[in-house]
Amino acid sequence: MCQSGKEIKLCTCVPSGMKTIIHHKNSRKNKNKRRNDFTWTLEKCLGFSKTTMDGMGYMPDETLSEDLTNERMLFDLNTKNCFDFDYQPNEEDNLQIFTPENSIRRHLSFIFKNGEWIADSHLPFMYEMEKINYGKVTFEDKTDNKND
Repeated sequence: MCQSGKEIKLCTCVPSGMKTIIHHKNSRKNKNKRRNDFTWTLEKCLGFSKTTMDGMGYMPDETLSEDLTNERMLFDLNTKNCFDFDYQPNEEDNLQIFTPENSIRRHLSFIFKNGEWIADSHLPFMYEMEKINYGKVTFEDKTDNKND
């Protein structure tokens, strides 16, 4: 697989404005407050939901950008630690990577099953999920880390 010279890191640093609630998101006043970063959320599956809910969920994409594809993320997740915190994946953990808010909200989704990450998603409204951590996706040049 051809990879760019960038290494993907899932950083727990909070993207600017991630904790800010913006009302009337389409107003001109708040246009510059929207996030421009790719973000991620890691959740633990607690099992089937005890309540029923109707709604529509969006299916995950296979590609968000040149550097963020299912193929690339699966390779990185299954061969090294992409997280900047101490984390051991558990069965059915779900990692989602989202596009910036200034575009149509698309995402990649990965589930940890049988000892490895796979491209998959939990059906919306069917499972109870608990947030483990979140942050932004950073891209670091691989050449910066070659001081060995």
